[in-house]
Amino acid sequence: MHNSGSIAVHGHSRPGGRVHHEQAKEPTEFISTSASDAKSVAILNDIFRKAAREKVSDVHIEDNEGGCVIRFRNRGEMTVVAEHTIQESREFDSKIRMRCKLPLVERMTPLDGKFRFDVDGRHVDVRVSILPLGTGQSIVCRLLDQSNNLMRLDDLQMPEAIRESIRHVISQQQGLFLVTGPTGSGKTTTLYGILQQLNTTKVKIITIEDPIEFRVPGIVQAQTNQKLTFASALKSMLRQDPDVILVGEIRDSDTARIAIQASLTGHIVLSTLHTNSATVTLNRLLDLDVDPNALAAAMGGFMAQRLVRTLCPHCRVATPISAYARHQMTACGLTTEQIDAVDTLYEPCGDGCEHCFEGLTGRTPVFELIMPTPEARLAAEEGNLKALERAARLQPQYRSLGQHAMELAMQGVTSMTEAIAVTGSSQVPIET
Repeated sequence: MHNSGSIAVHGHSRPGGRVHHEQAKEPTEFISTSASDAKSVAILNDIFRKAAREKVSDVHIEDNEGGCVIRFRNRGEMTVVAEHTIQESREFDSKIRMRCKLPLVERMTPLDGKFRFDVDGRHVDVRVSILPLGTGQSIVCRLLDQSNNLMRLDDLQMPEAIRESIRHVISQQQGLFLVTGPTGSGKTTTLYGILQQLNTTKVKIITIEDPIEFRVPGIVQAQTNQKLTFASALKSMLRQDPDVILVGEIRDSDTARIAIQASLTGHIVLSTLHTNSATVTLNRLLDLDVDPNALAAAMGGFMAQRLVRTLCPHCRVATPISAYARHQMTACGLTTEQIDAVDTLYEPCGDGCEHCFEGLTGRTPVFELIMPTPEARLAAEEGNLKALERAARLQPQYRSLGQHAMELAMQGVTSMTEAIAVTGSSQVPIET
């Protein structure tokens, strides 16, 4: 008797009468398995297609007392796109867990997973985090469009002086180069841009990541798991005869010490840290109990970055420079001559135009880079933060995050409000 709910298995015979079964392909969208879940499946497919087409970075599915809210993070901003019932939320949760091959009944433990879907002929990888709540679940899905061409260093939006300084760093035979900043500040994009610059047949590059965000031909990429930590992977990678090593993040003392040791033994080591500025990187590494002398010797460069929202040049609104804006510029270290050279700032037009979304067109990176000059190495060896800041200000490529953000505001690339909010520019610099 034919069972309409069964799944046909296709294959062909081999010598000996055995049947070779074709490997099942990964589904390219959410699939309905019954009449009751058809609506929820259609909603999920529409949500993820819409997110991919609008270049949304994250999809948030959040339970609350009354139901479920779906929000997009687009250009750094959160926007509510839909509200659903708690029953629909449970079906969303189950379908996402099934795509990620996660347990359906585990409701008290945070879970991580991933899946892939296709939209308009493009592969989009989705990294999933599920967090238990008192009211249900919070699901955050990070979208990684694999069709986007990875940028080289020359393609990154950064001041030429910083780009040239990075070129100098990676031209050396060894050194530890760190990119710092909060989650979602573009650190991965910058590191992949540097890797692309280094990626030739003459260079052996190995990465250990959590997770692997982009697959890069010609690069050996490993992913952490319960048995393979950043520290243990680093030890193994050193036996793989690498020239360049990328460590996704330095999270503990063991990883920090091994990374420094690797950079002192003929390797370029690239990694990230969560710090508020390039200078504070020193304190963070010392907190991880690294040897200051080894750190000073290994130092290849400390770079911090943020992302500020970019104004639409077609509809931005001009405003005069206020006394408050002048105060913020001065606090960030801009000179009177620099401030007096500009008499107009810009804010986004709330309604937007045909060229933008609510007056914004994307995000622009803000950088702060400290190079390993003799003065900077001495400050690192002494563990002296103020001395490192003084050494940084002597370097021609250096500007603080606040200075760079203010310069972008003065150029009309971003708003003064955004520059202050993103970089904490209202802080008065440490006095010399």
